[in-house]
Amino acid sequence: MIDACSDSAVLFFDVDGTLTSFDPDNMTDKDFSAVRPSQTVVEAFHRLRDAGHKAFICTGRPLWLIADSLRALDPAGVVAMAGATLEVEGRVVHEDCIDEGIVEELARRIVAAGFEAFFEANAATFALEPAGVEQSSLIGAAAVHSAEEMRIDGRLRVGKVCLNAPGLARVANDDGFIDRNFELCNTGGQNRELTPKGIDKGVGVARALEYLGREGNARTFGFGDSGNDLGMLTAVETAVAMGNAMPEVKAVADYVTDDVAHDGTVTAMQHFGLI
Repeated sequence: MIDACSDSAVLFFDVDGTLTSFDPDNMTDKDFSAVRPSQTVVEAFHRLRDAGHKAFICTGRPLWLIADSLRALDPAGVVAMAGATLEVEGRVVHEDCIDEGIVEELARRIVAAGFEAFFEANAATFALEPAGVEQSSLIGAAAVHSAEEMRIDGRLRVGKVCLNAPGLARVANDDGFIDRNFELCNTGGQNRELTPKGIDKGVGVARALEYLGREGNARTFGFGDSGNDLGMLTAVETAVAMGNAMPEVKAVADYVTDDVAHDGTVTAMQHFGLI
């Protein structure tokens, strides 16, 4: 266990439930761009930079949902879309997308089942809605009724799909389609995420460290609360679980900090002598 900071560290922070408060079962009319970190967290990030450390946002959000309040933290980079995208200095240096044919097949299954699901690209989020529904429950998401309506510059650049557990059961059909083609993650409550096969936040962490020229994971820290953080937490040297984290996240943590409402990320940074 590291008790003091004597050299530069690289830190990876989840957003929802870690840097900002988040209720996974209260998604109706959710405006993710309005959620912001506390002033205490903002000041801690300034102190991290002053100490020479590098902080990455490591989130399930697509790039378009990295709000100005998060950009204002001036992170060294962003691991977005649950590991599928790496952005450094405003430039996307890596992006994985789900195969277009797989996106089309999943969309067909969801349309046939008749429930809402969110198909996320870095430039936009599309709410695939049942026939007759013309407005998304997620502010900023465009309501569509087919995969064709999700094309950006002629391509399906979907990196993640969010749906609820009952809906997932309805499209899985026990034919192995989900297991063959996606990483499946429980992000809390009834929410589930599908990402490209073989991709998780741990992959994003590894790519960020490689970009920085770091070998191994010495002096790396991860902060998270939900199932999509498990890959990140196993990829870093020191795993920090929020006090509000899911039990399976706390089980892999080296340190369990305060909850997000009490700025647990700051408590942990102080505990490890990072600020």
